[in-house]
Amino acid sequence: MSGGVHMSAGETSGKAIASLVLGIGGFVIFPFVLSILAIVFGRSAKREIAERPGLGGAGLATAGIVLGWIGVALVALAVLFIVLVVVASTSSGSG
Repeated sequence: MSGGVHMSAGETSGKAIASLVLGIGGFVIFPFVLSILAIVFGRSAKREIAERPGLGGAGLATAGIVLGWIGVALVALAVLFIVLVVVASTSSGSG
């Protein structure tokens, strides 16, 4: 490899960092979309890390994937809760 900057401690995958940041952002800003992106970037980073020896960030990628799935699960639970509340309120109001 020529022309690149080489760090003595090893390089960290940018996709792994992005996955973690998106996973955290999924809790704070825009849950569903950022959580899905965290999963996608995390899986891509894990493939990239497996293919390139010396590339770090597997833990960051794993954390991003986990946060992404938690975000997706929370959105799914919220949607389920809203649907149940709407169904309960319409069925009790008609009787």
